Amino acid sequence: MKLLVFLSLVVYTVSDTPVCNNGFSLVNSAKCLKLVTTPTKHRTAEANCASYGGTLVTIRNAIDNRAVSTFVGNIGLSFWIGVYCVTNDPTTCYFDDDLGTASAYNNFARGFPNTDLGGCVYSASSGSLAGQWISSECEDVEMAYVCEAPTTKTDSCAHNYNGYCYLTSHENATSPALPFTAAQDACRQNCGELVSIHSRRENNYVQNLYTNTNISAFLIGALTTAPLTPYWIDQSRWDYGHVNPRSGSTGSCFQMTTGTDGTWYQVDCKASQYFLCKRPAGTVCNSTPPPPVIVTPAPTNPSGCNSTSLFSSGTFTSPNYPSAYGVTWCVYKLTTLGAYRISLYFTDFYVYQYTFVNVYDSNGARLAQLTGTSLPSPYYSSSNTMTVSFSSTPGTPGYRGFNAKFLSF
Repeated sequence: MKLLVFLSLVVYTVSDTPVCNNGFSLVNSAKCLKLVTTPTKHRTAEANCASYGGTLVTIRNAIDNRAVSTFVGNIGLSFWIGVYCVTNDPTTCYFDDDLGTASAYNNFARGFPNTDLGGCVYSASSGSLAGQWISSECEDVEMAYVCEAPTTKTDSCAHNYNGYCYLTSHENATSPALPFTAAQDACRQNCGELVSIHSRRENNYVQNLYTNTNISAFLIGALTTAPLTPYWIDQSRWDYGHVNPRSGSTGSCFQMTTGTDGTWYQVDCKASQYFLCKRPAGTVCNSTPPPPVIVTPAPTNPSGCNSTSLFSSGTFTSPNYPSAYGVTWCVYKLTTLGAYRISLYFTDFYVYQYTFVNVYDSNGARLAQLTGTSLPSPYYSSSNTMTVSFSSTPGTPGYRGFNAKFLSF
């Protein structure tokens, strides 16, 4: 039987000139920027930028700082930028795009950063502090903001991001749901592959393609032949992963969910599903595609009891896990970049009835008090921090404790 694939093939011309889309403006031939003057809370501003596959603007040198100030102009409003500070040391002020800290360049005003006032950062646009950075509380303040998205190449495709075109099967294919092999064949008929995903920003962009649809999941171009050894079918590096640690699913293929935190689940390759293709933008169809873009993986830090902060995605456990934890008191402070929230998954949970694990939201509200041997539900923060406490009492028998995984999304 002849496979039904995308409705048409289009020939594209080669262009290496960087361009912006979605109403963004090209600045310094390197950045796509968008100014939003409506006063907005930090979390909402970050979510709006993420819907374009971007973040709040990152500024890494004086040239960038002047260019952003010129782009914004004298609007008389301060504006959020893409830096979040964990402490008052600029080396712990992280750019929202996962590519380092403000240690090499920053333009904080005298006395800043001051995380007692908050970890989010804004820039003044006028007056004596114009162009200088100030740290602030994140969610009780509303400001203008500047989004930054990666440049791309000229192409007539509907979804053009960071040098690639994304073709959704529900918009472009006569058979929008197919098994993995047939879906990959359909993508290759259009000079692409099933999508590979290389950063949280790309994951956000892809997830946003399914907003306002009734599609709950779709195939991506990942395969696995053994536990913990996934790979991309387009042979690009596995430099970013967002596999749900509690999925309980099996199969050699993967699907991405469109809701909540956009995690990936294993699935049977023979099951027909919606799918997403990805091909290089601005290239002639049927030509050899350029090599894949290599993206620096997100930084990760080790976890542990009473650490100052567990940063980005990672794992933490009760003391001595999986051996008996004994009498102890631990606090785990989970932090991710200002652009993201935290999803917490317990992958093993076996504690004595008088041992308690408390989960606290970013604002200090307790989300849960946990004990016993039942696996708890996932928990989600309202901002980019979460705290977990663990306390046991004398006379605790030999329970192994817990293992937990936290992801940023």
